[in-house]
Amino acid sequence: MCPMPVRDPRPVRQVIDEEGLAAAIGLKHVAGVLYTYRCTLACAHCCFNCCPDRPDRHTPHDDALEHLRQMHAIDRVVHIAGGEAMMHWEALRRLCREAGDQGVAPHFIETNATFASSLDIARERLTELRGYGVEGLLISSDPYHQAMCPPAHYGHCLEAARELFGERNVIAGAPSKAVADENAAIARDPARLADFTRRNPPLLSGRAGDDLYSMFPEKPLDQLVDAMWHGGEGVAHCAQEFRPETVWEVHIDLHGNILTCCGIILGHTREISLPDLMAQGFLGRSVIVDAVYHTGPIGLLTLAERHGYTPRSGYPQKCGLCWQVRRYLRPLYPDAIGPAEIYEEPKVRP
Repeated sequence: MCPMPVRDPRPVRQVIDEEGLAAAIGLKHVAGVLYTYRCTLACAHCCFNCCPDRPDRHTPHDDALEHLRQMHAIDRVVHIAGGEAMMHWEALRRLCREAGDQGVAPHFIETNATFASSLDIARERLTELRGYGVEGLLISSDPYHQAMCPPAHYGHCLEAARELFGERNVIAGAPSKAVADENAAIARDPARLADFTRRNPPLLSGRAGDDLYSMFPEKPLDQLVDAMWHGGEGVAHCAQEFRPETVWEVHIDLHGNILTCCGIILGHTREISLPDLMAQGFLGRSVIVDAVYHTGPIGLLTLAERHGYTPRSGYPQKCGLCWQVRRYLRPLYPDAIGPAEIYEEPKVRP
C-alpha cells in the first residue's frame, strides 16, 4: 500500500525558483482553469471527452481572472488547460496579460501543440505569454495525440518552449520530435496502437472509458485496488483524491464547477470559493464524494444498484468501474457528477 503523497512545505514560489516548474508540479500539485471543453483533437484516451464539436465557448474573462486569483491563494502550481485553450488565442492572451498585471498569471499553459504550425508562430505566441508572466508549458504527446496532431507541430512547440522557458520549465510528453514521429507511427498501425494501449493503460474514464474499455480484461471487484491517476495502489477507497492536503489536481471549469477526478464536482464557485472549500474539506457536500472517499467506486456501485443498476461480473480497473457507474448515476446526481460535456457525446462526433 502506497503512503499518501505529502506536498512540499515550501511555498510554491520558492519551489518553482529552486526546482523548476516541471519538478514543482509533483512537489506542490496543481490547480487548473479548465478554460474550454472544446479541442482541436478528439484523443481516444481523453478523460474530459473533449473534441472539436464541443460548443465554441470558454470561461468568461472576469470569471477566469477570479479563478486564477483563488488558485494562487491555495499554494499550488497554477495552469490553464482544456480542451485546447490556444483555440481561443485572443481571449487567452488578454486573460494572461491582465492576470500578469494583477500578479496572478498562470505558471504554465497546457497545449497539444496543434497551434504551432511553424516555429515562428510558436515563438511568437510563447514569447507573448512569457511577457505576461507565464513561466512554462506542458506539451502533450503520445500516440493518441499524434494520431491527429502532426509531429512537426509538436517539434516547433517543444523547440520554442525550451528556448524561451528553459528545459526545467517545460513538461514534454515526448522528449524530442523523433519520439513524436514514433508516436505518430504507432498511431498509424492498429496492432502497434493496441499493444501500446495494453502496455500503457490509460485511466478508463471519459472517452477512454467508452472507446478503450473493451481492450482490457475484467477483474473481480475485490481485485480493484489498482492505482489511480497519481497513486493510491493497494486500497479500494479513493480518500487520497478527496482530501485537500493530498488531492493531486483541482480544476474550475467554464461553468464554475470545482472538479477533481475528471468529472466529480466538489462544489461551485457561486456557492463557495476554492480557498474556502480547500479549508473546509470536501466531505459532507454530496453523497457521491462521501462514497468514493470512504469506499471508492464500490460505494458508487452500491448506490447505483439501489437505483436499479445491474453490475457486470467484473471491471478492468478501479477508475473504469467508477466511470461506468458515474455514467449511470449522473441523471440522478447532476450537481455532483458533471458537467454534461464530460459525460455526453456532442451531437456530431468527429
